[in-house]
Amino acid sequence: MLGSARSVLMKGAGFPPPIAAYGLNENTGTTSIDSSGNGHTLTLNGTSWTTGYTGSGLTNTAATIGARSIFSAPATITAMAWIKPLDLTPGTTHFALGFVDTGGNTDVGIFTQRADFGTPDSLQCDLRIGASLSAYNGGAVSVGTWVHVAITYSGSTVVVYKNGIPVVSASASGILSPSDAFYIAGWNGTSSYDTDVVVDDVRIFNTALTQTQVNAAMATPVA
Repeated sequence: MLGSARSVLMKGAGFPPPIAAYGLNENTGTTSIDSSGNGHTLTLNGTSWTTGYTGSGLTNTAATIGARSIFSAPATITAMAWIKPLDLTPGTTHFALGFVDTGGNTDVGIFTQRADFGTPDSLQCDLRIGASLSAYNGGAVSVGTWVHVAITYSGSTVVVYKNGIPVVSASASGILSPSDAFYIAGWNGTSSYDTDVVVDDVRIFNTALTQTQVNAAMATPVA
């Protein structure tokens, strides 16, 4: 009943139910619930709770769950969150959230900047379609300023949204590479990447949302 009620509320808000959603409002403890009702509870590899965009959020925590419990090799996706950069020193890389494989390779990623691939010192979203990783650069962000970032992939088009506005649109085709872990506000222990990003109100969908739906989700905190 709860799942059905939640689905009705989400459809009423203008977007379909996510397959995973994290309000990150616990502000204590070592787990965070999946508000989608699908049971994808995050394990926090650290307890760096902090003030979020709404309620609490996470930073430098490496909250994680096995990605294949969410989905494997999706044909379409939307990943979104409110993020606040804490450091943008030139030449550094800061990971906010995404799906990675056991080798530490990014399959779907949102970075406040990524100096080792693509254009450094700029918001970047990554997708690995088949064996090919592509970077989609979304322009400048600022230390201490919240920004809502969403990346959608429809099977033919990639769109990156910043604060609900499309900043990248590119053609692409194929199946996304299967991932082994989904991380928020951190990375696996073998990576040299810093985080230094506060993350809040994370949603993952198994479809490509429209701009209207992205804006509706952006304006609706994860309960």
